[in-house]
Amino acid sequence: MAADKEQLISRRDLVKVTGAGALAVSALGANVIIPGRANAVRAKASALFFDVGGTILDWSVMPDKITKFFADRGLKVDGKTFWIPWRTKLFFYMMYNTMIGSGFIPLEELARRSTMALTKSLKIDLKPSDAGGVLPLLGELDVYPDVMPGLQKMRELGYQLVPHTQLSSEVLKKGLLHRFKWDWYFTSETFGVYKPHRSVYLKAIDAMGLDRSEVIYVTSNQFDVFGAKGAGLRTAWVGRWNEPLEPYGYTPDWHVKDFVELARVLETEKP
Repeated sequence: MAADKEQLISRRDLVKVTGAGALAVSALGANVIIPGRANAVRAKASALFFDVGGTILDWSVMPDKITKFFADRGLKVDGKTFWIPWRTKLFFYMMYNTMIGSGFIPLEELARRSTMALTKSLKIDLKPSDAGGVLPLLGELDVYPDVMPGLQKMRELGYQLVPHTQLSSEVLKKGLLHRFKWDWYFTSETFGVYKPHRSVYLKAIDAMGLDRSEVIYVTSNQFDVFGAKGAGLRTAWVGRWNEPLEPYGYTPDWHVKDFVELARVLETEKP
């Protein structure tokens, strides 16, 4: 039976975007069909998927970086008033791209468009050639202080550790991949679709040869809570922002303050 083109990932491309771990999948053949699946019986968790932006990478310094970015171009812009509207607009652009389904637009291009749209609405005279410069600032961020000790403990507990992010491969390589020995990674380019589309979660799980019950999704972003839970995953919500859970209809399985607390929970509960 012919497989839908959107469900096929070439072995070469899968290895390129997900790293050496994809070699295990490539043994299945030149093309891999990766529909979502789940066991009727819940298996013990063996992998942790991590959202990156705001969950691992510390977003708190982005307003200052944005202020400097514009100042270097002779423009006075308050990064605090720019950052959240820019991020929100970019997220909407990602969702529009996924919902329209007319072809994947890379994050760098969506970010450029978001920057141009926002600067125009705020009457900021940014040169079009500079509009692509905001997104790469994310690759300059450090990780939260709790991230590395928490990850090390999770590694000792035997979990596979996997960044799973909207961010582009370029930003992820610059900001995170060199900091820790990850088992796999998945970005927006991996499957050509943005979160919280359910295929982003399910195809990543199947690419690793896992069932949904074997994966716990770790995030500080609420859209990942309902995205991952809606796809049948257990979730751990890291409360980076001291905000209440919005009534999407899905509740995280764990609510922790940081990665160190999550590691303690995993050690105690052995989910």
